[in-house]
Amino acid sequence: MDILTKTLLEITLGGSFWVLALLLCLSVASVAVMLERAWVFFGHLYDEPAFLAVVTPLLRQQRWGAALKLCQESKAFETRVLAAGLQEVTGGRPAVQEAMEAERLRLGLLLERRLGFLGTLGANAPFIGLLGTVLGIIHAFKDLALAEGGGGPAVMAGIAEALVATAVGLLVAIPAVVMYNFYHRRVHLVLERSRVLSHLLLGHLEAGGAAAIQTAPRQAGGRL
Repeated sequence: MDILTKTLLEITLGGSFWVLALLLCLSVASVAVMLERAWVFFGHLYDEPAFLAVVTPLLRQQRWGAALKLCQESKAFETRVLAAGLQEVTGGRPAVQEAMEAERLRLGLLLERRLGFLGTLGANAPFIGLLGTVLGIIHAFKDLALAEGGGGPAVMAGIAEALVATAVGLLVAIPAVVMYNFYHRRVHLVLERSRVLSHLLLGHLEAGGAAAIQTAPRQAGGRL
């Protein structure tokens, strides 16, 4: 039996303790990610009706500077997209649209940071727990083979301890999956709200351009 085989056998016969330790570390990391993402999302809440009630008249009047100042004073992520477009108003519609799309992409990357860890943990923690259960059962049968008599109760106790790993794996996975889905929904909501602001700005840009086209011939006629 080579060294590698002996090492793997010793790890296997060591039971599920190291798997439980790994799951404990992953659960701590998972809680840390959940709290950090909660601070990011709930620290930048967006009151859509109140903000739209103030910014819409400014956009309608083409008071771009006042609208930009309002966006910069807001803590919400959604207003960053509108602010990016307002900063490029003098460049016309293509520049405004590209600026807002780029900012929306940056915002999406920011909001989705570390969510992949929660999704991966939620998908694989049960399998890690199952691995611990299998190792625990192997250890229990090894104890049964070494026992001279009355090994049945010891084996049952060992199997019961091994099943703890599966339970811990599920306890780690379920909150991770729930919070991953919750935060992913929040990301989608923020990006869709920012899209509403983008279309609002583009609509008023087009309205302003159409008004300029309609007034130009009238002014020319007045000079004649």
